[in-house]
Amino acid sequence: MTSFAALRAEQQTRWRQQLRHLCREVVQQPTVAGGLPDQIWLFGSRARGDWDGWSDTDLLVVASELAVAERWADRLIDAGVGGDVLAMDRAHWQALPSHASAIWRAVAREAIPLLDQEAA
Repeated sequence: MTSFAALRAEQQTRWRQQLRHLCREVVQQPTVAGGLPDQIWLFGSRARGDWDGWSDTDLLVVASELAVAERWADRLIDAGVGGDVLAMDRAHWQALPSHASAIWRAVAREAIPLLDQEAA
């Protein structure tokens, strides 16, 4: 690995750790009505590692119900954690790998977990 590539990989690792920390901080704030999100995922160029200076932070919040995921997505946006924050219920998230859209299949394949309440 070239020194530039190593520096970029190190920067990406630090950035993801900070993002995980920010997500945990938001989720540890007083509970949103309806419960906690199941998972928060990073997707897009930041997850793939091909980001540049114009890239934003794409997040996907998964919860048992869409309304709960939407409330947490709003919280993450309000906290400035993500540029694009999408909400999805658990059933739709689980169906993404076989979605008709290649874009959604790529999201499911490339997404990186930032928070996983189900595993906790």
